[in-house]
Amino acid sequence: MTNQFYELSCYNTNKKLLFIAVKYLREVTPYFRKASIIQEVGWELQRGFLSATPPPPKSPPRADTRYLPLQLCRLTRSHPSSDPEGRILELHSPDGVHECWLRASDNTEANVWFNALHSALAALTLKALRLASALPDPPQLQHIGWLARRHCIQNGRASSESSEDGAGSSAGTSRCAGSGYGSGCAGGWRSIFGAVSGRELRLYECAPWSPEAWASPSITCPLIATRLVSSPSKPSEPSCSTSSSSNVQYGATFAVRVGTIDGVVTHNLRAETRRDLAAWARAIVQGCHSAAHSLREYTVRCVWQGRACQLVVHHEDGFSLYVAGTRGITGNGISPGSPPPTPLWRRPFDKLRMSADDGARLLWLDFGGDDAEIELDLESCPKPIVFVLHNFLSAKIHRLGLSA
Repeated sequence: MTNQFYELSCYNTNKKLLFIAVKYLREVTPYFRKASIIQEVGWELQRGFLSATPPPPKSPPRADTRYLPLQLCRLTRSHPSSDPEGRILELHSPDGVHECWLRASDNTEANVWFNALHSALAALTLKALRLASALPDPPQLQHIGWLARRHCIQNGRASSESSEDGAGSSAGTSRCAGSGYGSGCAGGWRSIFGAVSGRELRLYECAPWSPEAWASPSITCPLIATRLVSSPSKPSEPSCSTSSSSNVQYGATFAVRVGTIDGVVTHNLRAETRRDLAAWARAIVQGCHSAAHSLREYTVRCVWQGRACQLVVHHEDGFSLYVAGTRGITGNGISPGSPPPTPLWRRPFDKLRMSADDGARLLWLDFGGDDAEIELDLESCPKPIVFVLHNFLSAKIHRLGLSA
């Protein structure tokens, strides 16, 4: 017996009499079913130097088959509120416009799929890194990949540089569609694409696909004035990547602090796995050390005992203070054949017992002995030179093989 479908229409005549008109419909499939349930699934990659010609499919294209290119896609598990059992995986396109959610039968199967996709994406990201390394900007590209980010700004009022930033944060507004996933979480986690070069940590709103995009990051952190710090989740803070039923945390958080003339800017970041976190930490620390070896010395204007001076922090020689104008701000400022200027005082790194700052303009250096504490007025926020000092010392310790 075949099924027959009818269209029912109800009419009202003079608001008194109701009657029904019945009409037979021979074909109703277009009314309730698409030709393919996955017809709108997937995305196309932009063509360019990061996108090679895709291999031909092993079988002819079918209406019920879709191919999702994985190059520079973001894989995440960031919706615990709607996924209490930890079964959902998310794939986001490189430009942040498209996304595809996959739900496994249970958490174990979701983990298997996640690990398989994560390994494939890691191999594709390595290939993209090799292609992007040929670019002139950014130079010496070391590491790339997706992160989640939130940030806060501290004006440096704390007396200790190592003090934690305040809890205030700003999510910011992304120009890429679909990058606001997880916006219901405290702190406003957002997708961000990161790259570590020989001098900078760069953050992009989308995966950069062209040389122009690589040269135009949303955020640039000079590594010479950047420090990597741990950022564990607080007990009172809801985690964006924790399953409520199994209490399994999928992401691994960390933070980078950047010393600027306006204070300390902290970028709270989250990698998808512990292995990703280790790779990012290694790339950032090595980048900071490389930047310290490349810079060699850092010079700032200051006032000491009422005199206008220049403080020079040298990677090997330590601290030197000169009368203003006797050295260039970016070099020694000495013409060929001229004798080097005589410093007002010079101190090696191993004599430094303690340093501190007020976060506004004053820097204190304690070398012990009769020198007691030297106070320098930098006339601006001292955080940049404090961070440079920390990276110089860290690079020297690492070179001596004393790192843990």
